[in-house]
Amino acid sequence: MQTAPGAGTALAAPPRLAADPLVAAVTGAAVRVLAPEAERTAVDGVPRTHLDALAAAGAYGLVAYEPDPADGLTARQVLREVHEVLAAVDPSTWFVWTQHVPLAKALLQAAGPAGDALRESRLPDLASGKTRATAGFAFLRHPRPPVTARRVPGGWRLDGRMPWVTGWDLADTVFAGAVGPSDEAVLALVDRTDSGLGSVAGAPLWAMGGTHTATVELRDVRVPDERVVGVLPRADWIRAYDLENADAQPAVFGQLRATAAFLLQSPPYEDLGLRLAERTARLRAEAYALRDEVPRGERTGDRLTLRAAALDLAVRAAATCVAVAGGRAVQYGHTAGRLSREAQFHLIQAQTTPLRAETARLMLDGI
Repeated sequence: MQTAPGAGTALAAPPRLAADPLVAAVTGAAVRVLAPEAERTAVDGVPRTHLDALAAAGAYGLVAYEPDPADGLTARQVLREVHEVLAAVDPSTWFVWTQHVPLAKALLQAAGPAGDALRESRLPDLASGKTRATAGFAFLRHPRPPVTARRVPGGWRLDGRMPWVTGWDLADTVFAGAVGPSDEAVLALVDRTDSGLGSVAGAPLWAMGGTHTATVELRDVRVPDERVVGVLPRADWIRAYDLENADAQPAVFGQLRATAAFLLQSPPYEDLGLRLAERTARLRAEAYALRDEVPRGERTGDRLTLRAAALDLAVRAAATCVAVAGGRAVQYGHTAGRLSREAQFHLIQAQTTPLRAETARLMLDGI
């Protein structure tokens, strides 16, 4: 069986978790297909063949996966390990792949006859990777969201620009958000073939530039009611989004697994890699225990502090890799430079106002 980043350190997956069929299949695809191309992918972009390999490994069905009860594992443990492995081996591919997760989760939770119909029509192909989704809705947190929705007979009309749509030209559908006239959040499926939908030129990204991220314009795009996943007060949506993103993210611990692996392979700095792995493992255990044992909405301040601490450690660990590598790190194609850019990216991924404040405080104070 292929090994994931962190093998032989405190960050290694327990044997039962590493042997789970889905974890083993995704790890094998990651190490065999994704890892050898990681530097090229970061510059040239994620190829469809990477996503095909993840689909063949079953990664697109992760949100509905249930491990064998006899193995003593939880679905959450499997989910975290898959995200950590992919984010460690090839963050660009991980970020494109993970764009399908919000829609898959929303379809699983959709209620009523309309939700049942949408789940039955869309989820099977989404979970197999036959069709692929991306998302554009984080901007709903802004005071004036750039995409609006107006009610029309049989559905909604969407107008505006989604500033960040990752994996745009690799996706078949977009899980899009818009704000309605009564300040409601309208969440719907917009297919790439819909009239009035198209990408426009955007500024190049200095981090995660291989993720096919585009600015997408909607010009009077009609979405029928049967493709509307939910309509709810925007304040409720923002509250739920903030609570969900208060916890430390598995992808950041994947980033730290990658930096520990880099240091372990950089004599004479192996001891730094082992120390980083041990420190990360302690932080990860605390963050995951809080997520598992305390109901969402409680101890939010502690959750934010742990997530900020993981981000702070990731940035400093990646900077250590640059210092160890020296001048070579500033050349595109060098792993240390890539790790540093990706660590900075995690500072803004799924960021909220409370998280921004806590991260800035922690980094400045050095606590």
